[in-house]
Amino acid sequence: MIWQLRIGSWKFTFTFAQVTDVIGVNSKLKDGNHILMWDFDGKSLREVAKALWLVQHKYKLPDIYIFNGGKPDSYMAYCYKRLPWRKALSIVLDTPFVDYNFIKYSAFREKFTLRVSPKCGRWVRALAKLPSKYPSTADVTELRDWVVYETLTKPSKKHIIKIGKVKGE
Repeated sequence: MIWQLRIGSWKFTFTFAQVTDVIGVNSKLKDGNHILMWDFDGKSLREVAKALWLVQHKYKLPDIYIFNGGKPDSYMAYCYKRLPWRKALSIVLDTPFVDYNFIKYSAFREKFTLRVSPKCGRWVRALAKLPSKYPSTADVTELRDWVVYETLTKPSKKHIIKIGKVKGE
């Protein structure tokens, strides 16, 4: 829920949301490079796998691992290809159906982050591997940048309560 109050040229916004803490892993490696990570919401496993397969072949990527985030049509993926940040971001941006908020926050923080712990009882589960003839250039053991962060417990439904008269209404 968002409350907004406007007094003259000042606008005050108060947000109330139920959140939960989760554990995530960041894409940044010790040498400053990144691995590829993707987050998809609202797409089927078939659509996600096809999108990843296309980008895998276009960029000659190694194996890609697909996980379910605990809800139907919620998927994450990892590819252990060592890349500079801008190249990694451009490949993820070139992948159809990637979640917009994942892109937005990743670009702002200059690293990808994916949840690995349960969220409200929903566990992350390994689902599929898209095999490749190209070798990995990074390894899961190199992922050492872990973070605890808060996330919304329920899908966001925008509720805005305006207090006072807003100009133009």
